[in-house]
Amino acid sequence: MHLSSLLKQDFENIYNASSEWEKLNGRTLLITGANGFIASYLINFLLYIKSYKKIDLDIIAVARTKGKVLGALCMKDWSEQIIIIEQDVCSPLNYSGDVDYILHMASNACPVKFKSDPVGTSLPNIIGTHHLLEFARLKKAEEFIFFSTTGVYGHNPAESYPLTESSFGSLDPTIVGSCYLESKRMGENLCISHYTKYEVPIKIVRPAITFGPGIDLEGGRSYEMFISNIVNNKNIELYSDGSAIRNFCYISDFISGLFVVLFKGSHGEAYNLATPEELSIKELVESLTSSAFKERGLKVITKCVDESQAVRTEFSKTTVDISKVEKLGWRVKTPSLEGFCRTVFHYEEGLNA
Repeated sequence: MHLSSLLKQDFENIYNASSEWEKLNGRTLLITGANGFIASYLINFLLYIKSYKKIDLDIIAVARTKGKVLGALCMKDWSEQIIIIEQDVCSPLNYSGDVDYILHMASNACPVKFKSDPVGTSLPNIIGTHHLLEFARLKKAEEFIFFSTTGVYGHNPAESYPLTESSFGSLDPTIVGSCYLESKRMGENLCISHYTKYEVPIKIVRPAITFGPGIDLEGGRSYEMFISNIVNNKNIELYSDGSAIRNFCYISDFISGLFVVLFKGSHGEAYNLATPEELSIKELVESLTSSAFKERGLKVITKCVDESQAVRTEFSKTTVDISKVEKLGWRVKTPSLEGFCRTVFHYEEGLNA
């Protein structure tokens, strides 16, 4: 990642969305899963406000590969302003210093891995969460935020959408692909259990699909491929009928929502973080090719010939209600289409730098 002009705008937008940054002064934040997309973006934002807004905070990044954390920093000299612990979160943390805020983001979130590495997907959400909650208890941390997913709601009747924080449906634990969602559910329960028994000050955030600068253009998710194709001036290939309806949330909005929960949320509570927009995959790709990037002459090509070849989406609709976090003052400022345009421009700026 590089500190593009667009990223500077993002970071300024996040900073201007809150007046409570003094709560980070003198605090130490520990972030697990520091190699991940959202964690990397968050770390860069924190380093930005540390450097340019003179917020006196310390950052500890936990990741299995130190080099990837360093490689994702926007500025080379920022490496001197961060402590990196190179380890798997499934082992207890061995850190002697004080820690005030813990943000547990370590988790395999790539659908391809759910079937190829289900054990490796589940354990950070269960064993890792347990170790970190015990660590938070030992350190008397002020805040512990567990990053879950809106997928924990499972299968619900169509009339239930958008889903509130208490709208739970079924999941089949005997399907290996359920490892991610079931382990996130267990992670949430461990958080609530430690809050109830030991008063560990937990909060849970449930992101919808979050995207923006820093996503893996080779990650294999459909929206990542859409962005990659546009950046490379290639037609968009669609391997389904595009009817699945999603909430897409631009990363700067998500990060501003995260800090609303951190600063104002109640302990022992979960919060959806998503855009209120409901957008089908088909609507998204048609808007990208026919409107946002019309001058490029790109087309949408449906690759599946018949139903047997189509990509199966486990959930045809995954939209959620965000009124709970809106009551805390969060407002989504970036429409989905604008967010996709910003992401494309970020990568193109990097290519032309």
